[in-house]
Amino acid sequence: MAKRELLIGGKVPVGAADPVRLDADVLTTHGVILGMTGSGKTGLAVVLLEELARQRVPLLICDLKGDLTNLLLTFPRLAPEDFQPYLPVSTPAAERPAAAQAMATRWR
Repeated sequence: MAKRELLIGGKVPVGAADPVRLDADVLTTHGVILGMTGSGKTGLAVVLLEELARQRVPLLICDLKGDLTNLLLTFPRLAPEDFQPYLPVSTPAAERPAAAQAMATRWR
């Protein structure tokens, strides 16, 4: 079986060395990321989860704060009409196209 590696980042300063990789087979069935506020826990989790999904590893994610739910939103074309269903319901109908365009532009 081919070795499965997860690309989890690079060394500081950026570009100074080879990318940092983690052998996917060293992971167990559970994981936890601990750290102080602002230490990069969510960023690390996003990178790890994206890499695990890319390797087709089944994931069950418990995100009590809701920081990771946007990973489920995919907008490959970043088209304004893709964003319209996710605009606040309070957005008036006449303003929805412009608001969707603004959101698509922001994401680009």
